[in-house]
Amino acid sequence: MAKGGGAWKVAYADFVTAMMAFFLVMWICAQDQKIKQSVARYFNTPMGIFSTGSSKKPDMAGSMFDFPSTGSVPRAEAVATGTGRMSYTRGGDRGPATKRVSDWLHGDAAALKYWQGQARRQRDLAAASADVRDRLCTADELAARELARQLETEVSRDAAAQANGLSLELLRGALGEVNWTELAEDLLAR
Repeated sequence: MAKGGGAWKVAYADFVTAMMAFFLVMWICAQDQKIKQSVARYFNTPMGIFSTGSSKKPDMAGSMFDFPSTGSVPRAEAVATGTGRMSYTRGGDRGPATKRVSDWLHGDAAALKYWQGQARRQRDLAAASADVRDRLCTADELAARELARQLETEVSRDAAAQANGLSLELLRGALGEVNWTELAEDLLAR
């Protein structure tokens, strides 16, 4: 009988198990979005039982995923609020409300022209500001903050004028989720 025991076998088995888990994770990461969502959905509810009141928002714990369309967006870097620029604001995924307001803004030529003019005006006002002279903030930060405030006020006012009752409450909720600063930065970047 050999002396020295078999502790190495336990360590080797742990190593092989860890490598198997690593390669499994790497394989899942290489799959398309539908496969990833299917795996995530399985781990959210392994028995396929959904609790009542579960949220469809993926950022909430225990939520279900919607089925977004998969595939790349042609020229994604050129799309408004796409990956072509970095935001000064908090990171994270862009909200659907922000994306919809951005799509409307860039899809309506008259609105885009108006807001680009407002962006230039805010940049000029910010450059002459005492806060910028005293180096409390940069001209871009101040212009983005003021343009975001103006965007929120005017877009919310105009949209609310066309809604009533329940649709008004739903509209207020959706507009509350818009990242106005991100939209302002996008306008200032152009």
